This record gives sequence, C-alpha cells and structure tokens, in this order.
Amino acid sequence: MTRLFVWLLLALVLILAALAVFAFYGGTLRPSARQVAFAGQCAPMQGVGGAEDLQIDPEKRRAYVSSFSSGSDGPRGAIIAFSVDDPLADDAWSDRTGGEPEVFRPLGLDLYDRDGVRRLFVVNAAAKSVELYDVGDSGALKHLETFVERRMRSPNDVVAVGPRAFYVSNDIEPGRRGVLARLRALIPVGTGSILYFDGVSWRLSAENLRFVNGLGANRDSSRLYVAETGAGALRIYDRDLATGALRLARTVIAGAAIDNINIDATGELWLAAHAYAPGLALTEPKAAKLPSLVLRYNDVEGAKTKPIGVYSSDGAEISASTAAARIGSTLLIGGLLEKKLLICTLPTSVARR
Repeated sequence: MTRLFVWLLLALVLILAALAVFAFYGGTLRPSARQVAFAGQCAPMQGVGGAEDLQIDPEKRRAYVSSFSSGSDGPRGAIIAFSVDDPLADDAWSDRTGGEPEVFRPLGLDLYDRDGVRRLFVVNAAAKSVELYDVGDSGALKHLETFVERRMRSPNDVVAVGPRAFYVSNDIEPGRRGVLARLRALIPVGTGSILYFDGVSWRLSAENLRFVNGLGANRDSSRLYVAETGAGALRIYDRDLATGALRLARTVIAGAAIDNINIDATGELWLAAHAYAPGLALTEPKAAKLPSLVLRYNDVEGAKTKPIGVYSSDGAEISASTAAARIGSTLLIGGLLEKKLLICTLPTSVARR
C-alpha cells in the first residue's frame, strides 16, 4: 500500500510539472521570440568556465566576468577581468580577487561607480553571501566585506544602489539544489523574494516571485528592473530614493525566460534569456545544449515598449545564455553551462542605437 501511494504521489507530481511546462510555453514563450537572425559576428574565447554574469566598466572599457565551472570539483570560482579592446592581453583571464574569500562560487555581480568610488558587489552562492570588493585602476579587486543574512537562503543576483547598499534576489525556496528544487522550478508558484540592505539594516522588498533572477537599476537608482524567470517577465519597480521602498510600475511579458540584466551607457537593457527555461531544471549540466537568446529593451516612460530579439542560438554556438553586456559595437555573451565566452560584433543597425 505504501509503495502504491508513493507511485501515485510521484505520478501526480509529474503531471503537475507537465502542466506547468505547458502553461509556461502557452502563456509566456512565443516561438517568434526564440529565433533571431543575427547579422553580426561572434568569436569564442575558450577557457572561461561558467560565465554566469558580466559587467562592463564603460569608463575603463573593462569587462568583469563571474566564472565558476559547473563541473569543477574545486571550492573556488573567480572574477575575471579583461579589456574589451584587447581581450588577449597578457593580464587578461586571470582571477582578480586575490583568493578572497577562500570558498567562493560567484553568481550575479554588479559594478558601482559613483563620486570616485568604484566597487564590485558579487553574490557568493557557496556562503550564501554578498561579497564587496574595492576596484583598483588596473582592475584588481580588494576584498572589503562579506554580507550575510538568515533570509538570504538562495541568493542569485545583486544590484548596488550605494557604496554599501544593495538589493539581492532570492530565486526559489528552499534553494536551487536537489530534486525538490527542480520540481519547484517547474511548478508555477512564486517563492522568490528580493531583500534590501540599506547599509545598516535588512528588509524584505518584494516576495511571491516565480524564480526571481537578474536585477538592474537605472543610473539614479530610481527604477529597479527584475527578471522573473519563472513567469517569463520583466518586472519594473519605481524606487523611493529616501526609503528604498519598491512600487511595481508595470510587468513586461518578455516571450522568454530572462536570466541576467545589464544596462548599457545609453540606459538600454540587455537581457540574456532562455527559450526553454524548464530545460535548465531537467537537464544534466554536462550534457546540456540548450538554446540561447539575447534581447534588448528600451524603457520609455508612458510607452508600451517590448523586448526585441538581437541574438539567438540553438545551443551549438553557446548553450543556455545567462548574461549579455554591450559596449559600443561589442556584445559579450556568457553561459553558466559553458567553458567559453562569446565576443560579438553587433550589426551597424544595432550598434549605432
């Protein structure tokens, strides 16, 4: 009787998962958004394991890459920095953290550069923390501080709004690992949240989100952008500059499952996305060749703008894109499951915007 009950329960879970996948496809993913004719050119930079997130310093024209190979047995990932204009320089592709902290699995990261203060905020999945680094002129990172909080159970991305102030996304409860986590990623129930640290204290800013993922903020931090991966949506919040409180301004259906968000010097959003988000939950990373998609989005007040496809791949050129960042005519694309980074030259029609 017990064995029968277990089998019935398993069957029910699988049926619910299948319905969730169907709902995801039918409600949020449009076939037209998953295939884009890319008129530019891309070249792979091999040896960059698990480039989960990217940030570009527009002043220094330097890119920072959150790197950790999913197949690695070691305890430590790296933050790699290189010149966009000279990616093959001798000092490129080496870890800039100085080995701190010792146990380090970086995910999302964000560069803060205001009033002469240049800092890098990095989510450390190994410690369920946010690490803070001072950024030197050469791109070297000096570890300053580690932020931890009991409610930060599954941190994914971070966006800075001050020298020690930031929002961090908790993607899913009880976390990303294990069979239960995979099933929770498929079922359309919001368990994700966003926490805010104002430099002194923590507070809950948003909750009940379906796998909340990438974060971004406009230049004056008055608007926060949130990737709700499980809903195939981009949430846009107005932010109170005095209190940090968030108010949902609107939700944009993206037609794909957005991962990380980058904002270029013009204020345009560059969104790495998954055409088939359930594949990330159901596929073994070592065997995965999943489609990739890059979208751009211009947030115009009062206009119902939509994300526009810029790049797509069936997974052969790059699998499961997790980050895209643009500077001028150059587009960088990274993927958590990959051991390479794409450096692309955008077509003139896109680069001049």
